[in-house]
Amino acid sequence: MPLLYLISCRMFEDELVHIFEEDKNARLILVENENTEGIEKKLTEVAVKYEKAGISDLPSLIGTGDVTDQFTVVLNLLEFALDAEPALLKDKVYRSIEENGELFDGILVFYGLCGNVLGSLEKDFAYLGIPVRILKDAHGEIVDDCICAAFENRNAYVEAVMGEKRGEGTYFLTPMQAANWREMLVLAKLAPDPDDTEMMKMVFDYSGYKCVGKVDTGLCYEKEFDNIVDDFASLFDFEKIIFKGSTKTTDESYRSIKEEIV
Repeated sequence: MPLLYLISCRMFEDELVHIFEEDKNARLILVENENTEGIEKKLTEVAVKYEKAGISDLPSLIGTGDVTDQFTVVLNLLEFALDAEPALLKDKVYRSIEENGELFDGILVFYGLCGNVLGSLEKDFAYLGIPVRILKDAHGEIVDDCICAAFENRNAYVEAVMGEKRGEGTYFLTPMQAANWREMLVLAKLAPDPDDTEMMKMVFDYSGYKCVGKVDTGLCYEKEFDNIVDDFASLFDFEKIIFKGSTKTTDESYRSIKEEIV
């Protein structure tokens, strides 16, 4: 059976659920860890079947060959905290590949440059002799991060960051960013206490943020996305700007490597 190892940040929960909701013939195995609760709930809600296995059980599970012709994806979700520590992120992703890469026919990493630490990933693992890919847009450019991946391409992201109001920063919220914005602010070291609204207003003001950018990818697994963005804008007196997002980068990256190894 063709085997894909998919290593992803939790921030891509929605995009991953969308992929497996569409690819109904794929066999999905989740690596058991503390990061799967959210995606398990969403997969169940849309009736996507999955299995769970410990990382140490993968060799024996994969070796059974009980579904000989079925395309199989082993999904290893990594924690949010790594996003704030680029060196640790690189170490975790690289070790995940080094320890298990030989079991698979291809490896896809759902991360971007992330502080420029993953830009050479494909070259660094060329020795495995299998496709090893990272998220790229339609122009073949590695995305900057999860926000960049939520736009159709990197140019659209750069245009959004520059904005019509030059000098006024925009804090972007995708559905998953919105659902976890307090935790993300702490991890980014922007706030020791995100519940301290007055302090957060001072931090945002000092950082130049004046707007909140709602990046609508068209996915609706986070039911409170609209309300959270509205509340966020109201809480910090931000202007709300709506951006048309896309799942094209994640969809095409998955489709492309699947075609390579099937």
